[in-house]
Formats: sequence, structure tokens, C-alpha cells
Amino acid sequence: MAEYVDTGEEFTIDEKVNVDGSLRFKIHNSKGETYYITINETYVW
Repeated sequence: MAEYVDTGEEFTIDEKVNVDGSLRFKIHNSKGETYYITINETYVW
């Protein structure tokens, strides 16, 4: 499933996870929803 984050949405990075050599981030939002995303670290503050 592919989803996009809209401007104004806020997520907290819980941890970095290595899946078969690919870096993923476990994140959650204020609604308590948890996601695992693939992202380029260049764009994460």
C-alpha cells in the first residue's frame, strides 16, 4: 500500500528499522496510528 503525507500532518519517528538491508522508519501520529515508511534521510529533520 502506498500513501502520502499531506502538508500539516505531524508524525513522530519511533525508531529506525533495517528490513533486508533497506532502512525503514516506524512512525506514529497523534491519532495513535502506526506506519512503517521508506524515506530518504536527507528529508527527515
